[in-house]
Amino acid sequence: MASKLGLGALLVLVALWNSMPGFVGTLPSLRHVHSWAAADPNEDMTKDWDTFEVYPNWRTMVDVTKDQTRSVVEIFFTLLGQGARCRLLVTPDTPVEEILKRGRKELGFDQEWIPDSDFKLYVMEEHGVPGKGPISGPVKDHGLTDFEYEIYAIFEPSSY
Repeated sequence: MASKLGLGALLVLVALWNSMPGFVGTLPSLRHVHSWAAADPNEDMTKDWDTFEVYPNWRTMVDVTKDQTRSVVEIFFTLLGQGARCRLLVTPDTPVEEILKRGRKELGFDQEWIPDSDFKLYVMEEHGVPGKGPISGPVKDHGLTDFEYEIYAIFEPSSY
């Protein structure tokens, strides 16, 4: 008789356990279907504000010329072999040697035992393609522009 009572109590506990919501709460109820979800599927949903006719002179709002007109320019500094990249604010008269020092420090590659002379700097011609030859001197002498200017630092030690 005691075993039947124990089995009955166990069945009641299992049924109670299964009926209780777990740690995640109760089951979600059915959601309301919004009226816009039942709209005509053939209807053009393009917004009126996202057209060329609304902003015909968008280039005047964003100066994307290839000229250098600002006194302070944001450039990208990239260690090409590692893929590490940062943004630096420079003036046109900033020497590229200073950009190298600041960029190495910003990216954590400023070890004292690696001299700056082991890095060569190149201006980006196309995405991922360094320019013709290493650069030095003020950055304004190397085609500095207000937008999309990037300098690649490539580790090329003189003696290896």
